[in-house]
Amino acid sequence: MVVLGDSVAEGQDDPDPAGGWLGWAGRIADHLGFPRESMLNASDPGATIEDVVRDQLPAVRHLRPALVVLGCGMNDALRGFERAAAAARLDELFGWARGTGAVVLAIPVPRPPLLDLTPMSQFRKKRTVQRIHDFNEELDRVSRDFGMAFPERETVAKVADPAMWSSDGIHLNPRGHAYVAEVIAEIAGSLLGERVG
Repeated sequence: MVVLGDSVAEGQDDPDPAGGWLGWAGRIADHLGFPRESMLNASDPGATIEDVVRDQLPAVRHLRPALVVLGCGMNDALRGFERAAAAARLDELFGWARGTGAVVLAIPVPRPPLLDLTPMSQFRKKRTVQRIHDFNEELDRVSRDFGMAFPERETVAKVADPAMWSSDGIHLNPRGHAYVAEVIAEIAGSLLGERVG
């Protein structure tokens, strides 16, 4: 199992008793029975999709994982991104993963409580929400193009609950990570079963 993405994908704010972060990635591995040593989480705080493909993908290209999970897009939405460039990076990432025979799952980008906790103009807030929508549309598009499933935001609807988030409003707390892991592991398990079949 390979995980690519940002600080949420890394598991920030969900400590692992064994050290480091557990996060939805480690929890998904546990749900699916992947030994922790067989999971590589290459995620990096602050990463955009450009960073993922430029810096993280080269570190895993040689691997042949059964499952690739992408957790990215929040930083793109907050900072702004060029849609065609993001689409090209997603195509490159999904193309590599499909070429390895892996199941690829992208986590939908949620609307973070940060947007309501931080003083910002309505214009900036609306632009950020629109970017989240646009990035999720690209995740849906690339998933369909490469024959993969994309969980709609409604699939993880409970993540809209502020109780799922840390006080900074940008990172999930252990409860949020556990919830996302449970939903995504069920989808991943079904897809992995189909591949085996």
